[in-house]
Amino acid sequence: MDSIFETPQRFRHLFKERGAKSSEKTALPPPVQTTAGLEPYDQPLSFRESAHLFRRATFGGSVEQVKEATGQLASRVTQQIIQEGLERSAPDPPSWHEEWPPWAGTQADKQAYFDKQFGWAAELVAVWMTRMVTGGLRDRMMLFWHDHFATERDTYFYSILAYKYLSTLHQHALGNFRDFTIAVGIDPSMLVYLDGRLSTRQNPNENYARELLELFTMGEFDRHGNPNYTQTDIVELSRALTGYELNYTYFTARLTQVRRDNKEKTIFGRTEKFDFGGAHRVLFEERPTQIAYFMASKLYTEFVYVTPHEAVVEELAQCFIDHDFEIVPVLEALFSSQHFYSEEVIGAQIKSPAALFTGLFRAFGQGVPERSSWNRIRWWMEQQSQRLLDPPNVAGWPGYRTWISTSSLPQRWSNLTMALWPGQFGSFKVNAVSITRKLVDSNDPMAVFKVPVALAEFFLAVPLESIVIDAPPEFAGDLMVNPIPDEVQNGPDYVLDLTRVFLRGFPWYSWDLNRQGIAYQTMEYVRWLVGLPEYQLM
Repeated sequence: MDSIFETPQRFRHLFKERGAKSSEKTALPPPVQTTAGLEPYDQPLSFRESAHLFRRATFGGSVEQVKEATGQLASRVTQQIIQEGLERSAPDPPSWHEEWPPWAGTQADKQAYFDKQFGWAAELVAVWMTRMVTGGLRDRMMLFWHDHFATERDTYFYSILAYKYLSTLHQHALGNFRDFTIAVGIDPSMLVYLDGRLSTRQNPNENYARELLELFTMGEFDRHGNPNYTQTDIVELSRALTGYELNYTYFTARLTQVRRDNKEKTIFGRTEKFDFGGAHRVLFEERPTQIAYFMASKLYTEFVYVTPHEAVVEELAQCFIDHDFEIVPVLEALFSSQHFYSEEVIGAQIKSPAALFTGLFRAFGQGVPERSSWNRIRWWMEQQSQRLLDPPNVAGWPGYRTWISTSSLPQRWSNLTMALWPGQFGSFKVNAVSITRKLVDSNDPMAVFKVPVALAEFFLAVPLESIVIDAPPEFAGDLMVNPIPDEVQNGPDYVLDLTRVFLRGFPWYSWDLNRQGIAYQTMEYVRWLVGLPEYQLM
């Protein structure tokens, strides 16, 4: 089965074409064709819509979470998800978070400290991914902001800086975007990454000023194609951002007045003695519409669809402005809207490697692998072009079709199969039977036909009628004496097809959830589900 090309036409644009290189720019599809906007979605959530909300707002929901949300209003579930995110506490600092460099020590001491950085960084990633599995919206937003305010540990190297950077993301992930932007600018990792530590009144460095405008706040052009800033604005802004350096003894940012340019600067036509804070103030006061629209577009493409919907983005941008650039009201409006639950939106995003693996463990809801096991998952993610703490450049991961190709898709299938194999992560293992019992009453006489459908509805975001099932085996046994029930025979074709795949030649009338071997059979079916191209979508 050349399954990437047997994916239904509705989803084919999401996958790279055979032979296309990841670095090639790919034309984006048109926006989703729906007139629904940010008006509240006032229908009780279906099981599929509940699962959709958890897939996008977190890294997926457990069976219990999705079932509990089913039948509730989107606004209420969204508020619960947001409240849990707001209450999410920071992880305990690592044991080495105040183990400072031995600059006065021997060369052997310095080399030993250098060598520790790799293990410490791996520990940070393991802790973060563990929290992605056990957490929710705040951890999901941290990944989004890591991609937005991108820094690379390959550049700043020291793991204490990575810890401080993740702490900044955690603190501001659901806060005020203006405050967040200021905090990131003096985060030690960013001071190193974009050379802010080198920027002085005698020699202002333009790197951070340029990216602050181009990538972090407003983009080069507004939605009408007009320039948002000039080279002069960048030069003057870089002067205002001078003065901060990095204390390498304790890895802290330090403002040194003698390095700061305290003369007048003209930014966006305003002339003042702007300092670091003043530079951000003028940015948000003179370009609020451009910033709001740019960030609304980024949030839309992250959580809804790869191509911005003009009308909805405009509504989100106005929400940003109305709430003084608070992040939560924008997310609440989006996740509660009719647009978010449009059929064209559900199942139309590609999972990043982080979402792929953390979502898998979240779905089972049975804990997380031990910390050492994350090293293997981290390696799998790197093979699929997502290395946490090290996006490819300041623009972050390109995403979209670059996540999927005819070379990376088999790698994803192989990794997912291994992740679900007993003993892969030591004593940790997942149990598909426990999920099955939560989805379907095992005493239901029709359970054998309901189980495969329920599992498919839980693991797959796309409509089941759109799945291409490659020649499932026929039903086994004596169908003259034990015919397939009429309600199944006359029902959707996918019920029969999925049941045949699930049974794998076992007579339907002899099937029982308590029989010997059911754990293996159920897990084999789940492995088949996650091996479908449609599982790559969310």
